[in-house]
Amino acid sequence: MIHQEQKRLLHGAITSITPQSAQRRTFKQSTMHYHFTVLASLLLITSCNVAHSQSPPEYIEWEDGPASREEFDHDNAPDVCGIPVLTVEEWEAGRYWEGSKPVLVKNVTDGWAALEHWKKQEMLRRYPDAEATMGEARLVGETGPDEAGSTLTPTTVKEFITKHMYDPLKYFFDRKISIPKGMIEDCQPFPMPTRAYLENPDVGMAYAPSKKRRTRKIPDRELWRDHLAISIGADLQGFGFHHHREAWNVVIFGSKRWILWDFDRWNQNVTRQRRLVRDWDTKELLTGAEWIRQLYPHPERKEEIRNYGHDCVQRAGEMMFVPERWMHMVVNIGDTVAIISEIGLGGGEGRKAEDFLDSEDDSEDWESEDEEDEYNEDEEEYYYGDESEDEEEWYEDEEEEWDEV
Repeated sequence: MIHQEQKRLLHGAITSITPQSAQRRTFKQSTMHYHFTVLASLLLITSCNVAHSQSPPEYIEWEDGPASREEFDHDNAPDVCGIPVLTVEEWEAGRYWEGSKPVLVKNVTDGWAALEHWKKQEMLRRYPDAEATMGEARLVGETGPDEAGSTLTPTTVKEFITKHMYDPLKYFFDRKISIPKGMIEDCQPFPMPTRAYLENPDVGMAYAPSKKRRTRKIPDRELWRDHLAISIGADLQGFGFHHHREAWNVVIFGSKRWILWDFDRWNQNVTRQRRLVRDWDTKELLTGAEWIRQLYPHPERKEEIRNYGHDCVQRAGEMMFVPERWMHMVVNIGDTVAIISEIGLGGGEGRKAEDFLDSEDDSEDWESEDEEDEYNEDEEEYYYGDESEDEEEWYEDEEEEWDEV
């Protein structure tokens, strides 16, 4: 597209060859001057357009970026969303993190320094070298971020925001990120129950005389610890359907569209799970935005979410609590920055070189079956896609009713 300034230059170059000026030159000189001037203007326009196409778009603040509000935003009508909306006081008094239903909590970021320090330009100034990883949300979503291997690329806050953020194949999300101390302090007071651990890491500890040391009554995998993750993504970014342990997600800037699906509805039912989350024709997992556009309009899927799930929009300052194993997918609406905590996970220590390698053999050499079982219990997995690898021909009977599955 030729911009107004470029049009002006071109127009000026062409109109500089007037009949009066042509009379003062020979025909040959006028022709040469005309072609040279037009050629120079076209080269200027081309170079400007090439530079424009190669440079990432520059949006000063998060709010300045593109936002698909008309397509993906809605007003959380009770028959569409249906999630209880709580105050911070209600969340803490009711200990809703121990429950099995999603809730939305308002005004969680009140008083957070992140509201100022995490503004786009201020984040770039304060934390340019904070490290994390980026990758294509769809590919990372098929394995989970912990096992994504070579689909992830190391990056920093500055590099991602200034060079990659508006690339649809790049999404900044890392569960192993080693968050700088200043960024952690920007998000205080943290929501409960994570706050309890950060204030007192010895919470739940008891003295065991027989072992002459303190031990924790509650296993780490059942404790909300100091795990924190940061996600930064442009409009329409976000993972497709997946599930994991209990987690909370606080949006600091932007908005997120959530589709949540009750674990009890799809547990031990691979056919029902695949019929909802995958394309019946290609059997592929789609991105969240593609799923909403292409698959969600089907009456069976929409009815399933209306009856056994939730379709909600989370706005800046709000926290979404996702219960254990509830299937969910997320789509950013505009540039979105969020912080996440998941039960059982500890604080990130940063990525190691081996984290970016694909494992050639997923099997491990275990000294005993008990050792393997103990490892599997302690390892907090991030499940994406199917609960089982059962390859039944689930997709052939597309007209089968949900209740018959």
